[in-house]
Amino acid sequence: MKTNTQTKKTISIKDRAATEARILAAAREVFARRGYDAAGLREIAETAQANLSLISRYFGGKEGLLDALTEQFVSARREGGLPYPPQETLRDEIYRYLHAKLREDLRDEDIVRLLISRAAIDADFRKKGAENLDGKADANFRERVADLQARGAVGSEVDIDLLFAAVMYASFSVNFFGAMVGARPDQEIDALFGNYADALSKSPPLRD
Repeated sequence: MKTNTQTKKTISIKDRAATEARILAAAREVFARRGYDAAGLREIAETAQANLSLISRYFGGKEGLLDALTEQFVSARREGGLPYPPQETLRDEIYRYLHAKLREDLRDEDIVRLLISRAAIDADFRKKGAENLDGKADANFRERVADLQARGAVGSEVDIDLLFAAVMYASFSVNFFGAMVGARPDQEIDALFGNYADALSKSPPLRD
């Protein structure tokens, strides 16, 4: 049986988690609306209906909020499953993966634009972000390609980490510059994804 002290502690932990979630959601909203530099902690606190002092206590300030949002975004991408079934060929796996990432990026366009714009002007933030740009950033993709390797559909000499890095850069260039900034037609985006999938499946990066 829980004591009163244990019960209060459990409630306190739940209350803090709920408050942190509201603050992060508010920060994402305010950052997207005003930009990182123009966003104020007081407006974030008011939007979250939280005490201003809690932002410093829980996150250490505005930079800590951005770091927490980044971690939240990256974790969701790493842990979420892929919305399509495993494909029979590497070409089809890459093609479907690129389309899945485009849908995710468009759904999260506010945070994607925030992170990219911040990385463009903030060297320290860019350095932190580089830690998430390795080939191990998406276990979902790694598992799919590893399964293709196990079934002999992909050569054992293919470097999955480098392959993912190539797919990621293709995804970024098309999604951000093509879809978000350039507003290119869907048919053009699809053709680009098809070309990338063809090229990377025919000449995937190999291990040293």
